[in-house]
Amino acid sequence: MTADSKRAAFRATPDICFTALIMVRGESDIVWSSLLHHARLGFHRLIVISYLDHDFLRQCIDKLRDDFPGMEVDLVELESQGHFGRRKAFYVNRALSLFIDPKMENYVYCFDADEFLSLGIYPSIGTFFAAFTAGLASGAHDGTVGDCFPLPWLNLIPQRHQYDERDLGGQFLEGDYLCVDTRQNSRHKVLFRKRPGTRVHMAYHQAYAGEKDVPMLPDSETLAFVEASGACVYHVPLRSLSQFRDRLEGPMRRVMSQSGVNPAPAHAELPFDIADALFSACTASQPRFASLAEAADVFGEAITDRKIRAITRFIYRHRVNVGPVLSPRNSR
Repeated sequence: MTADSKRAAFRATPDICFTALIMVRGESDIVWSSLLHHARLGFHRLIVISYLDHDFLRQCIDKLRDDFPGMEVDLVELESQGHFGRRKAFYVNRALSLFIDPKMENYVYCFDADEFLSLGIYPSIGTFFAAFTAGLASGAHDGTVGDCFPLPWLNLIPQRHQYDERDLGGQFLEGDYLCVDTRQNSRHKVLFRKRPGTRVHMAYHQAYAGEKDVPMLPDSETLAFVEASGACVYHVPLRSLSQFRDRLEGPMRRVMSQSGVNPAPAHAELPFDIADALFSACTASQPRFASLAEAADVFGEAITDRKIRAITRFIYRHRVNVGPVLSPRNSR
C-alpha cells in the first residue's frame, strides 16, 4: 500500500481534511509529547514549523512518520533570527496556503509546542466534528455555522518538576496537573474552517475572514457544542527550573534594564536564588500570595511588569487538581 493510499484509508470523512499546525522553538522537553498527542487525535495532516534546534525535531518527525504512516507530516525549517515575533503570523498563514488542498473542505487547528488540544468526551477530531454536524438542523452546515470553534485556553502546572531535555517517550502525557484557569474566565484558541483568504492570529486566539481583519465569530450552535463536549486547549508553560529561567530571563532582563536597575542588559540577569524562589512560588500546589502586588514585596516590582505577568501571575492564581488530563487513558 502506498503512502497516498494509506492516507486515503485513514480519512474517516474523505471530503474534509483536518490539519494541525505546530510552531516549535526548541522546546525539546515537550515537543514529542505534543506531536504524539495531536497525532493520536486523528488529524490528517500535521504541519511542523521549526524555528530553533532543528536536529532533535528531525528525529521526532522521523519517528512520527514511522508511527503514523497514514498522516501527512510536513516540515518547514526557518533560519531567520531577526524579529521572529513580528513575522510569526506570516509564517503560519503562508504555510497553510502552501500545504492545504483548496479542493477540499479544510478545518485547521494551530498550536505551540507546549499546548495540547483536548476534545473532551470525543476521542478524535473526526468524531468531534461528526457529533457536531449530526446535531445541526438540515442544511445548517452549508452556511457559516461551524466556521469557528472557540476553545477555552487553560493553563496547567505539572506536579512533577523534573523532565528530560530531549524526550522521545511522551513524558508529559502521563503526569498529574493543577489547573489555574476556569472555562468561564479563560482566553480562547480556535479551530476554524479554512476558506480562501481566511487567516489566523499569530497566537491563534482568533481567525479572520478577508484582508481587513474581520473576526470570525462563533455561532450559538458551536458555542453550545464546545461547552457540552468539554473541549479546550491545555497550556503547559512552566515545566522545570531551567526552562523557567530561559523563559523568564529575557523579559526580566529587559524590564530591569528599562527601569534603570542595571543599564547594561547583558548584566541584568535573574540571580539563581531568585529564579529558584520564583519558580517554587509559581508552581506551588496552592498560591502563597494573595496578589502579585503582595508577591512584589518579596521578589521586587519587576514581576508586576506587563511583559512578565504572563509568567508571574501563576504566583497568586488558585489551583484545581485535574489529574492526568493529557493521558490517552483519560479520554472517554
